[in-house]
Amino acid sequence: MSLLRRPSGRAVAVGLAGSVVPLAITLPVFHMLQPTLPADLRGSSLITEIAVRLSLSSFPVIADALAELDLLNSELGRIALTASLITDVTSWFLRACFAAAFLVTEAKSPAFTTKILASFVGFVFFVAFVARPAGRYIAYKRTPAGDLLSEGSFVVVVIAALLSALVTDVIGFKYMIGPMMLGLAIPGGMPIGATMTERLDSFFIALFLPVYMALAGYRTDFSELGGHEEKWCALELFVALCVAGKMVGCIAAGLFFAMPIGEATALALMLNIRGIVEVAAINNWGDTMKATAEHYSTLTLSMVLITAAATPLIKLLYDPTGRFARAKRRTMEGARPNAELRVMACLYTEDHAAPLIDLLEASGANHDFPVSLIVLHLTELVGRAASVLKPHKKSSTASSPSDRIVNAFRHFEQQAAPGAVTVSPYVAQSPYSSMHHDVCSLAHSRKANLILLPFHKSSDGARSTANSAVRSANRAVLQYAPCSVAILVDHGLASGSACATASNRNLLQRVALYFLGGPDDREALAYAARMPESGGTSVTVVRIKLRNWVGMGGHDEVRDEEVLQEFWQRYREDERVVYVEKTVEDGEGTASVVRSMSDKFDLVIVGRRGEDRDVEGSALTSGLSEWSECPELGVLGDMLATAEFASKVSILVIQQQAGITTGGEADYQ
Repeated sequence: MSLLRRPSGRAVAVGLAGSVVPLAITLPVFHMLQPTLPADLRGSSLITEIAVRLSLSSFPVIADALAELDLLNSELGRIALTASLITDVTSWFLRACFAAAFLVTEAKSPAFTTKILASFVGFVFFVAFVARPAGRYIAYKRTPAGDLLSEGSFVVVVIAALLSALVTDVIGFKYMIGPMMLGLAIPGGMPIGATMTERLDSFFIALFLPVYMALAGYRTDFSELGGHEEKWCALELFVALCVAGKMVGCIAAGLFFAMPIGEATALALMLNIRGIVEVAAINNWGDTMKATAEHYSTLTLSMVLITAAATPLIKLLYDPTGRFARAKRRTMEGARPNAELRVMACLYTEDHAAPLIDLLEASGANHDFPVSLIVLHLTELVGRAASVLKPHKKSSTASSPSDRIVNAFRHFEQQAAPGAVTVSPYVAQSPYSSMHHDVCSLAHSRKANLILLPFHKSSDGARSTANSAVRSANRAVLQYAPCSVAILVDHGLASGSACATASNRNLLQRVALYFLGGPDDREALAYAARMPESGGTSVTVVRIKLRNWVGMGGHDEVRDEEVLQEFWQRYREDERVVYVEKTVEDGEGTASVVRSMSDKFDLVIVGRRGEDRDVEGSALTSGLSEWSECPELGVLGDMLATAEFASKVSILVIQQQAGITTGGEADYQ
């Protein structure tokens, strides 16, 4: 229901135009052609019901299809979900009103009419004032935070859903109205939605859904279409009018709100996707004899063809990452030294908070070098149909993981100097496969310079665990982010955070930066250059050069020398800053320098160097990537993360996002 509280004007316009226009086209044409239609269509309500059904967009079908296309939390995906839910809820309300009017007109006495209306109103009040509070009690009071429902609570919810269907059916309404109203009333997500998904989805999807679809397919007989061209052509005419009318209405509404024609067309195709709801409607028409065998087969084939055509066209017309590729690339290298640093810290679990806070404490935030911190807690979408991206609001019930994460960052904000740090917390729920849409979208809208990501591997000292879903999300952010990206490999920071907080002492007192050259290393230097401002952090810049190398005078080489010169001039008199040059023969020499020096530091910063396009940089890392386990960390980052001293030293790998090529990889020019 949160989608309906403040729907955007675009979603309302697209939903209404996409429903009204096909009806306004199809029904007048039907009345004009009615005398010339075949007899089984002329005197039937089938065409009218088809027009009504195809003018609507089913929210469950759209949500499921967008999840499969990884577009659930894209900009167009959110508009399509809201538009479909608006039309769904509106249509159910109108159907309930029409059903009530029909029952009243067919009633034998005023007393019977009063009973029907009173029963339905009583059911609505029961859902709103009994079922909803009871659902919130079960979700937030009876169930511990983070746990699924108990067996007893789960059985209560299932029985309530079945009874709601029975009650509405007994009253005289469609049985589906009851469970739908109940589902809209009780809270989604954890724990009710997650429990229902875990305990029922596999059973229904593995057994009932295939059986239902198989039976629908069994009823479809294409041989019935032969010799009845007039019938199925007439039926296809009205199906085509509905689809075309919906396309025209959605595109027109999108263009009115200044959407590009490609995106408006993709949105119209999303709202034309058909699925289980349409199959159920066709089955119902067949069961009630409104649709003959020829009609049934024609409509089933039409639904399949519509969806089969819409899906690839959506992928072709709409790339949600396109607007990030066209956006101005925000970097730390290009910003003024004392400019506000906009950092977006992404967290998947509570354990990621302490290491990120320790890193931010060492980042030199003060009144002259302020940091605007956007905190984004990312969680997997479970037990809900629609994704979530919104500012964080403290839970009114038990403390949630998001609350505890935000409290930690609020404490960090309060401990910092006045005006040094400002925190803006957000929460996001989406599938891991499309989670990068939320990260990139928020970074783009908040004009972030840097996105901080936790590494997908974590260790408690005894064992190491890896999350492949988090790794995929991190890789997608690296590929599509509109700004620079850093991955923090935490090795022991979290365990000391409590002590550091208690003593007001920064854990990261000794920081090293290995500088080989290139845009990623310059971006890493721009970040490291802020750290001495914290007052408690010493920074050692290690410039690794190739022996007997004669520069070629390229742009990157010139720029490398400029930023190093600027850095040294800035901190020449600061005893906490050390600049060292090391000369090596090849990649093996680079590895030897890194191994010999890194265990002297608390944090090592390196550039990702995803694509070494300068000759010297390639020679400095030659042979080091052959046994790479984590390419997202780059050559040096991967080597440091897997080295024998890795359990003691944390690593920050930084990538400067300079552009997007047609292939999607970062383009370092």
